[in-house]
Amino acid sequence: MATFEELLQHYVNLDYEDLVATAKKASFELLPMCAKVDEQNKGYVMLMSIILTAIGADGTLTALERKFLRDVMGLDDEGVSKFIKLYDSSMVELVDNFADKISQDVKINVMTLCLCVVSVDEKISREETAFIRRLLD
Repeated sequence: MATFEELLQHYVNLDYEDLVATAKKASFELLPMCAKVDEQNKGYVMLMSIILTAIGADGTLTALERKFLRDVMGLDDEGVSKFIKLYDSSMVELVDNFADKISQDVKINVMTLCLCVVSVDEKISREETAFIRRLLD
């Protein structure tokens, strides 16, 4: 079984295209569970909260993270800007609460998506590592 550090390194070592494909798959698999807690928005606000919280974990939005959002979410530059502006610090608690209430199978998809997001710029900060660890608890 891989250690936490080995898991992080595995995602950092993935090619960009693999990270995008993996994030898309995890998002697709997460959407039905997100919809259960976010019926009004068909799960999209919950999913968006997960992605934005992972992006905001280190307080920095890199050009590669913007490109990743375009590629994973199918957004243009204006859409990415609007998406980023939706970030609210209350999303952190929303994501923590969601992660506390879901099954291990669903949590794996949340972790996979977040690991893809924080790994895309080929380094994971202390803040991003702490965010991922918190999701595991």
